[in-house]
Amino acid sequence: MNERRGEAIARAFTAPAPPDEQVDLPARLEDPVAAPWWRRFAVWFPLAVYAATRLVDAVYFAVMQRAQIAMYPGNGAARVLFPEPAAPGYWPVMANWDGQWYHEIARFGYPDPLPLDPETGRVAQNPWAFYPVFPMTTRAVMWLTHGDFYVVGSTLSLLVGAVAVVLLFRLVDRAAGRWSAIVGTVATTTWVAAPVLQTCYTESWALLVIVLLLTALRARRYGWVAVLLVVLALTRNLVLIAAPVLLVHGLVRWLRRDRDPFPVRHRVAVPVLAAFAGVLTLLWPTICRLVTGDQDGYAKTMAAWGVDAFEIKLHTWIDYVRYDYGYTGWAVCVLGLGWFVRCMLSERTARWGPELWAWAGAYPAYVILVTGVGPSRIRYALLAWPVFLLLAWILDRPRLRPRRAWWLGGYALVLVSLQGWWVWNYWVIQYLGPDVQFP
Repeated sequence: MNERRGEAIARAFTAPAPPDEQVDLPARLEDPVAAPWWRRFAVWFPLAVYAATRLVDAVYFAVMQRAQIAMYPGNGAARVLFPEPAAPGYWPVMANWDGQWYHEIARFGYPDPLPLDPETGRVAQNPWAFYPVFPMTTRAVMWLTHGDFYVVGSTLSLLVGAVAVVLLFRLVDRAAGRWSAIVGTVATTTWVAAPVLQTCYTESWALLVIVLLLTALRARRYGWVAVLLVVLALTRNLVLIAAPVLLVHGLVRWLRRDRDPFPVRHRVAVPVLAAFAGVLTLLWPTICRLVTGDQDGYAKTMAAWGVDAFEIKLHTWIDYVRYDYGYTGWAVCVLGLGWFVRCMLSERTARWGPELWAWAGAYPAYVILVTGVGPSRIRYALLAWPVFLLLAWILDRPRLRPRRAWWLGGYALVLVSLQGWWVWNYWVIQYLGPDVQFP
């Protein structure tokens, strides 16, 4: 029985989306070939959902920034190189927290030599901890337009996020069907921490690069995959996750080589790209070393934050659950993990294709193993967007299917409400005590 199930899963990896994954749309909502691009459902729907949620979040930011305290250097709890008064307005609040570091990079670039802490003589916290694609692109646009960082950085994130969401819909639509694309788009744009997509942070850029990478891999454009791996390695420290995704992609192609040709050049390219993804993890530390002349400059920079780049953080999750929730918490986590594994080893999730399926498994595992416990994990979960496709599966069960659109709408309303909670509790800086929460 297990063998038959395994064979069914293997077949499902590359099978077209089944009929029950499609959405019966009125003819006027279909995508006629001759229709202009802006009238196609696959374009206007994700853009409309994205625009609506970002507009609601803009209201959250505009109203809640009134509670923000004045930010000044030497406050002892947050980086402030560019002071702002209390209730600074919509645009300055977009650069809270790490946005100050990105602002510094966009204005002044990366420091050489590395700055030292005058008290300890060790490397101090500095911009080399932050990857360059977002701040340096913002720097270029600021130079071209003579624009302000707050406006340029936030607007770029907003526009890049819009492109990412449209391409996400297109990718999921082709890989898993229209209903999954609708749910994936709604769940991503309404995620609790999705307001970050319009701030001076890297989430929009990382989302776009990841969607493009999975799209190129699914299309077997391995040259573009190599280029996008480099871009990802300079956007966020996530490129290592692409290695298992590439290996799963190659394994599925190998298993189906009798029905789908897997030429020798591709058999070589896939494992080479997987190894390349691993090597690229060292790209930014290497650039830091070459520019500053410090052999361990990046490691010293991360150590200034108390971060060991090579430490496995799984124990922090185990300890957190044990101390806060006891053995009941462990039991709930084990049951939840078992349910997730069962779902991921089903024929239904295999229909997503090996690329989406592998990212849905590899990214959460990476976050748990490498990043440890902290409030930023709510934000990190945004890039686990293929996991949201499980919601499409849940809502498509026989009892829920007749009203699945209504259930999805209710889910979206609840999550958009929670976005206000996230902005208020994590983004807006209302005090700077030792237990302050950060996004």
